[in-house]
Amino acid sequence: MRTILVLAALAAIGYYFYSRPQGGPVEITDPVYAEIRIEMPIASRQIDFVLFGKMADEEDCRMRADLTWGKMVEDCANCRLTVSTCKADLEPRYKRLFDDSPINSAYLTFTRGEPGERDGRMVIWGVTTEEGNALCEQARNEFKKKYQGVVTCVAGSAAL
Repeated sequence: MRTILVLAALAAIGYYFYSRPQGGPVEITDPVYAEIRIEMPIASRQIDFVLFGKMADEEDCRMRADLTWGKMVEDCANCRLTVSTCKADLEPRYKRLFDDSPINSAYLTFTRGEPGERDGRMVIWGVTTEEGNALCEQARNEFKKKYQGVVTCVAGSAAL
């Protein structure tokens, strides 16, 4: 039960991070990439979530990061933000997530459906492959309740 509550909180965080009711550019041509890392202790383990997003510009990136921080504090008292950055480019190992390339861990993909939304990825670390795939599906179901774009999971593979 606690896992579902945690995922609901993370889905809310993701929603606030990747959508904005005021709208936005029809096309993002020169993105700034957001990176937010969240640690969440559950029982005797720590699960890490990393959110990456393609933002319209530096201001868009900072505004969404601020919204995420406020929402996270409100919805997830045990969560800890460890990194929040905006940069012109991502490291190749993270940029390939936007090609939906499989990695060891499961991750959620968000492909914007309207101008106010942003493309994003949320990687889940600190769980088994099976747990990660299941958590990703639960998060996808929660996120799809509010996000207009396409939301899918890329399954983690222990063989990679």
